[in-house]
Amino acid sequence: MTLIAVSKIGPKGQIVLKKRLRDELGLKEGQMVEEKLIKEGILVTPIDGEKLIKSLEETAAIVSAKWPKGLDSVEAVRQERRY
Repeated sequence: MTLIAVSKIGPKGQIVLKKRLRDELGLKEGQMVEEKLIKEGILVTPIDGEKLIKSLEETAAIVSAKWPKGLDSVEAVRQERRY
């Protein structure tokens, strides 16, 4: 089923998604969405929080494996700049 809604852009550029659209997608207050500019306009898609957290954890593990042991971020940058 295709749901179509019309919204007005507010003074700060905000668009309120209609309740029936939010309900259909299971969107809740505070949930993150991604806005992508496409040929036809703007595509708004929900961000899967669990997938995002998993991706961040994987990135943290990669960085941690390559991070100089025993150095905080400031000291690591200082050492990098010395080379």
